[in-house]
Amino acid sequence: MLRTMRFTTLLATLLAVTAATAPARAKWPPWLSIESPVNPFDGSTKGAVFLVHAAAHDGTPGLADVSGSAEGLVAGSRRSIALRLDATSRPGVFAVRRQWPSEGTWVLRVSLASTTAIVTLDREGNVAGVRIPTMLAEGRPIPRAVVARDIDSTLTVASSH
Repeated sequence: MLRTMRFTTLLATLLAVTAATAPARAKWPPWLSIESPVNPFDGSTKGAVFLVHAAAHDGTPGLADVSGSAEGLVAGSRRSIALRLDATSRPGVFAVRRQWPSEGTWVLRVSLASTTAIVTLDREGNVAGVRIPTMLAEGRPIPRAVVARDIDSTLTVASSH
């Protein structure tokens, strides 16, 4: 019995030392990716313009963790509409259905914590492009805060096409 206790204590000590000296897992910021076109055979995504895949180092983000807005230029006036994202049959994947008018030029902003995707749409309302503004930190791209000029310049370019 004493031998078993010594072995157990030795094993526990070795595991603790190994865990303490193992390289720490690198944390990464929340990330978003946009899926378009949407699978027409998945009932939970029916009618979606695009899907948002949300990923975080510390678990799968839920619907309350993701937000969005439609930013538009309609007849020369700037408009902003809060977006509703819908859960799908897959964890961490959310559907965005059309909630903005067909007239004007629209850019969609989708955010998860410090990460924001700027989604441009073509004249038919389909995804034309996606950009996540980043900055370099320690040689790696890290999402940066999106400011009004990011949205304004994207809208200006989109409206000129």
